[in-house]
Amino acid sequence: MLVLMPDAAESSAREQAHAVVVYETTPARELAMEFCSHRAGEQMLNIHWYSFELLRDRDAAARAATKARLADLILFSMTHEGDFPDEIKLWIERWMARRHDREGALVGLVVDRPQNVSTLASLKEVYLRHAATSVGMDYLSHAMPTAWKAMPDSLDSFSQRAGQVTSLLDEILQKPPPQPPPPV
Repeated sequence: MLVLMPDAAESSAREQAHAVVVYETTPARELAMEFCSHRAGEQMLNIHWYSFELLRDRDAAARAATKARLADLILFSMTHEGDFPDEIKLWIERWMARRHDREGALVGLVVDRPQNVSTLASLKEVYLRHAATSVGMDYLSHAMPTAWKAMPDSLDSFSQRAGQVTSLLDEILQKPPPQPPPPV
């Protein structure tokens, strides 16, 4: 019996994870590079880099959307302030619409995150989280592990609120059940 083994290049290409990195500024690119260098130790990554500026070019955005549609990991490295430019939101929506239940992770890194633990997620992070969940991707953030506030309108925040016992609920729970009427 003859068994054909794939050559090493073909085998390693299949084992390699494909990633797309989108960065807003030079410091954001440096943060993404640091993240990817730590990640590379876990698994080989085939990384494609795109700046917000480059994604304003129609042809570059189309090529990047094809890469993002097929990527295992899509990383956004950005500033905390403000929202995504419309071109970036449109680019995200284009590749997401063609992703078709493909598993993967969307990562949001924030280069200038305020050190205050109670700081809420930025508009960009909230947008990415909603985008990821809408296509069945995992969303990972670079939030500090001690942050205790959930993102607004997220499943975590809904779960947290569902577990809260308000004074009205407490009063209902403490009240003895009504007695059934006496038999006639």
